[in-house]
Amino acid sequence: MLTPLAMSRPESVVRCVLIEAGLPHPEPQVEVKSPSGRVVAHSDLGWPQWRVAIEYEGRQHAERGQFGRDLDRYSLMAADGWLTIRYGADHLRRPELIVDRAARALRSRGAVW
Repeated sequence: MLTPLAMSRPESVVRCVLIEAGLPHPEPQVEVKSPSGRVVAHSDLGWPQWRVAIEYEGRQHAERGQFGRDLDRYSLMAADGWLTIRYGADHLRRPELIVDRAARALRSRGAVW
């Protein structure tokens, strides 16, 4: 189930948890495009057909510069209709939360599996 496209170990863990739970397989490193077709962001994982993105937030996301870039990226994604679910280290200890929140997001967008 591993892929060389994963940018971190925790990202791979999240992906494996989702797949093992029976959710549709999320794509790694999803391009998020504006209505004009310009790539405005990349999501760690996602389901483009439902515009649901998954982000794993490591410690580096708390750094001031990265935090600002993340805010900009998430607002661009939301403006184009993407729902972003964010996870951190504490969520890795509670995989049922990862599955529940991703499943609820997918269902809210019409996904059936």
